Amino acid sequence: MPDARYVLSYGAGVNSTALMICLMNEKRRLDDVVFSDTGGEMPETYRYLSVADEYLKKHNVTFKSVRSANTALFDTCARRQVVPSQIWRWCTRDYKITPIYRYYRSLGVHVYQYIGIAYDELERMKDSRADYVTNLYPLVDERLTRKDCEEMIAEDGLPIPVKSGCFFCPFNTMQRWHELYENHRQLYRRATLLEESSKHFPKQRLAAPTLRGLAKSFRRHQVPQIEVYSPCGSECMT
Repeated sequence: MPDARYVLSYGAGVNSTALMICLMNEKRRLDDVVFSDTGGEMPETYRYLSVADEYLKKHNVTFKSVRSANTALFDTCARRQVVPSQIWRWCTRDYKITPIYRYYRSLGVHVYQYIGIAYDELERMKDSRADYVTNLYPLVDERLTRKDCEEMIAEDGLPIPVKSGCFFCPFNTMQRWHELYENHRQLYRRATLLEESSKHFPKQRLAAPTLRGLAKSFRRHQVPQIEVYSPCGSECMT
């Protein structure tokens, strides 16, 4: 449609990166790629944005990073003395969805939004609540799994990105917390301070038992086998 834009909502993770490649390889229409920056992404994710930007420049596709009109998510949490909520998901709403949809509205046309959800997680699919946005799920349409996505990225010669999401996300797995502790100790300390400074602590935590408690296990080279239920939406970790 000439009076529409086709935009990839980019999370800088495996699925959305594979979708970016898939769209290019299949020569499907793609006008823009937009990434919503919470200000608290993993360092590896920020480095990967330059990889994606360089890739898109070769294909003459615009890459745009948008942010909330508020301060960075971590600073907002610190000021309010709260941690991101697993229940209310206000962080996703205010720092992922709202900035992207504000950008869509600025385009002044109907937006067809590509979302990187793989076939083995198709339960995450949902329709857009805005009448000016239509969600598209090419990976699901082509029955491409996460493993397929990783293979597609490798075959195209790009590095495999880490799982996207904030370093202090309450949906982080035990392995993710362990990696943060081992590779980004300063960020782990910041997350710990945020957790303990919350006015709802210890009832509401970023991890079980607590990040300080996990650190004791990590120092003993132990990673607790605690399953984290992650009813992830389609905007944060793709």
